[in-house]
Amino acid sequence: MNPAKRKHYRETLLALRERVGGEVNHVVEALHEDVNINANISSAPVHLADVAGAAVDADVQVLQTERGILDEINAALERVADGTFGRCINCAAPISEERLKAIPYAPLCVRCARSESAGI
Repeated sequence: MNPAKRKHYRETLLALRERVGGEVNHVVEALHEDVNINANISSAPVHLADVAGAAVDADVQVLQTERGILDEINAALERVADGTFGRCINCAAPISEERLKAIPYAPLCVRCARSESAGI
């Protein structure tokens, strides 16, 4: 990958990391609000699992997904830094430009991604 494209993807990934990081913070705040709203008013100790409703469960799931994406973005930024970005981490084949435009943090080429999702 040429330096100009690498720079473009680095900037794209940094902007995406900023956006996803903000979403993670928003979900964490929402979780705190949900727990405070649902918290037991008595002085008895309350465990998060005791007050977790459907909204909290949904927020936790979103948080896990967003944190996973954030981890993938950070790994992609490491690949940009070490010069391996744009190559499949399994087979070292180039990742198509179309795939990187759609998922800039994609670590796998389409063939390897399909194999992994099929459990092969």
